[in-house]
Amino acid sequence: MPPQRRPALVTLREVAARSGVSIATASRALAGDTAISEPTRLRVAEAAQHLSYRPNAGARSLRTRSSMLIGVLVPTSGDGYYGEVVAAIEHRSRQLGYQVLLAMSHFETEREHEALETFLSQRVDAVISVSPIGPEDAMGISSAAMLTSVIINWDVAVRQRLVDRVASGADRGLATSVAQLAPVGPNHVRFDDTAGAATATRHLVQSGHRQFVFVCGAVTRSSVLRLLGFRQTLSAAGLWPQPVIQPAEATLAARQQAVADFLRTARPPLAVVAYDDLTAIAAIRAAHEAGWSVPSDVSVVGIDDIELAQYTWPSLTTVAQPKAEIGALAVEAVLGARRRAGQLLEGTLIKRESTAEATSTATSTKSTSTKSAGTKTGASTKAGARSTTGARTRVR
Repeated sequence: MPPQRRPALVTLREVAARSGVSIATASRALAGDTAISEPTRLRVAEAAQHLSYRPNAGARSLRTRSSMLIGVLVPTSGDGYYGEVVAAIEHRSRQLGYQVLLAMSHFETEREHEALETFLSQRVDAVISVSPIGPEDAMGISSAAMLTSVIINWDVAVRQRLVDRVASGADRGLATSVAQLAPVGPNHVRFDDTAGAATATRHLVQSGHRQFVFVCGAVTRSSVLRLLGFRQTLSAAGLWPQPVIQPAEATLAARQQAVADFLRTARPPLAVVAYDDLTAIAAIRAAHEAGWSVPSDVSVVGIDDIELAQYTWPSLTTVAQPKAEIGALAVEAVLGARRRAGQLLEGTLIKRESTAEATSTATSTKSTSTKSAGTKTGASTKAGARSTTGARTRVR
């Protein structure tokens, strides 16, 4: 059977003819021009509905020099965090009369570049990049095309030695080493990663814990800043150094295995600060399978507060990112509705069931070393907790 031919598109001329007005009047009526009388607007609207008329977006964008589209680039749709941020972007965009054109990079810089080129070809009015992994100058494509661009939580990969520096280096010069990872430019909307991890760690310190471990994510900017918040809080409490786990890969399976390996030589009560909620969930699973009770033996705190966090067993204590505010602020900044981009947004501790008061005070961990396929952990009593060399898998 031959394919059916698509029906010809109804033109504005046909709508005007049916409603008995000029093409210009029909166009103004459909655009909501208040200078057109209410009866005429209703007559044109009824004609357009009867004929199933759809405005030509391309022609309109050429005429108005605005597509009313915002290009939104995310790494993946398979992470609840990105989904919630995009939902906030889409909601605020619609309130301001814009639609969202979504693209995914799948954690590849080449795809980020391709997505930006696609946005340009679709004549978007602005671009929002959520956790891009490419260097900041890669976002220059939109700037060169005179498009406003805003970056949410820039997540560029960093060198492993910088992770090691924060995990085990001396205090002197530490802040300078990571200063470049916290830009406060006018085109950034960022969650304060360092303060978020500090909030998570402080909650565990105040719960009486003395043995800690930080579980890193991928070797990226946000992971380093969160590790820094962990270290600074424990240093202020006189509890540094502590072990740091850097999984060999950034998959959830690798994170779970890394925690499982660590627990073989650890002892309760233990406090785990995870890079994000998914890492925390992997840690809880590892604890369950190792026979540890959560939170009696091990307390676990995540960061982000994705929707799944409240449905884990036990439900996850976490530091919530203000995702709705981040998304809305990015839209307002990229459209010029507000000039607030560049500020840091703080998180809020959400206390649930995965943390509890430490049942006893244990002595500080002196030295722990666990070796498995690509995962090492350890602590240095002089300079700080040593992290391990892990595969540079690009995930948030």
